[in-house]
Amino acid sequence: MSGRLALLQQTYNINQPNINIPIIGNRWMVGGFFLVHIIFGSFTMGALVLGPSFEWVGLARRDPRFERLARGLGNVNLKIFSLGATLGGFAVIVLVGLYPSFIVSLITVFFWPAVVAFSIWFLTLLGLLVYNLRWDRFVNRKGLHIAIGYLTAATEHIFLFIIVALDSYLLTPGAGQGPGAFFNPSYWPELGHRFIGNLSWASFFIAAVAAVYAAASRLPANRLYHHWAARTALVVGFLTLVPQIILGAVFVESIKNSSYGAFQYSLQGPFAWLWLVQASFVAILLVGSNLYFWQARPTPPALFLTAVVILASLITMTPAAAYPTGFFWIRYVALALAVVLSLVHWLVSRPRARTVTQDLRRSSQVTLAVTGVTAMLLFLLMGVIRTTARSDYTVYGLLKESDSTGVFQAPSNNFYP
Repeated sequence: MSGRLALLQQTYNINQPNINIPIIGNRWMVGGFFLVHIIFGSFTMGALVLGPSFEWVGLARRDPRFERLARGLGNVNLKIFSLGATLGGFAVIVLVGLYPSFIVSLITVFFWPAVVAFSIWFLTLLGLLVYNLRWDRFVNRKGLHIAIGYLTAATEHIFLFIIVALDSYLLTPGAGQGPGAFFNPSYWPELGHRFIGNLSWASFFIAAVAAVYAAASRLPANRLYHHWAARTALVVGFLTLVPQIILGAVFVESIKNSSYGAFQYSLQGPFAWLWLVQASFVAILLVGSNLYFWQARPTPPALFLTAVVILASLITMTPAAAYPTGFFWIRYVALALAVVLSLVHWLVSRPRARTVTQDLRRSSQVTLAVTGVTAMLLFLLMGVIRTTARSDYTVYGLLKESDSTGVFQAPSNNFYP
């Protein structure tokens, strides 16, 4: 037995070559797997909150359409949750294989939070099964059923609460292995930004899917329902986009104050153009929302409001080099103006109470599809910007990427039992 143990220990002293993925590189290989996982995982997080919320609104308004929408979201969550978890597990395996020193160092700092994060999925799975498969059993106890939905969402967001600590630590690492590392300087802004972001992009995407269903439906009743669902989801996506933009600015400011080098590298380094792409995506969402409000319910100020939002959005998309020295603040004023006018447009375009949903034109369906895809791309792009801001660090200022590969070496003989 001792001979086998000695042989096993000896294998860790072998100078093993690092694994290098050709063409795309290790970082983009890991990032690609995580981005695919995030598509499913973040959508599930958003939909888990939206589902019982729609169910509650339907109960309060006595509108069965909201319950139908909530039930549809529940069925989707049940189908894609395991896929998102599987992709997440596979992404971790790739990370372990390509960056073993990094992942061991990170888990050493966040061991117990990581254990809780992955263990909590057992409760989430139980809640998903009860909430969806026993829906009809709670027909006379809707309050309890909605509570189960929110509890399920809460367990999934415990995972988000922990994972954001790991993610924010990579860019603004805190001191030590306890609360200082967990609640690092950018933790709270990123947590709020990602929570609202999940709700926003998931809602925009739901609107896009509903528009596709409306276009494909042959039954007038189903077509009208999907048009209603599309508008409802788009309004939720638009209203949550506003605080997402605000929290995003707070998040960037926290990075600026805590990891100024990463902030400067992100804005002026080789990936600075990603910020311009991000501004373009936000502009598309604002313009798309206004176009939809105009198409769905034309009002006298609709053309003016949409035109000004388009103009303001074009200003936010203008490269920094086009601004005169000292006038870059115009971009932020234009963005604020576009947001405020979009809110005004939504208010004046709101349908009257109990208004019958009308069939929408093909142009409205195209608008919804474009905004839905753009919202998803925007959410993913934000993750890419966070990653590229670290430059050649895996943990900014503490661990270089070149030191993150290879077999992990314990700091001392007494560090592990």
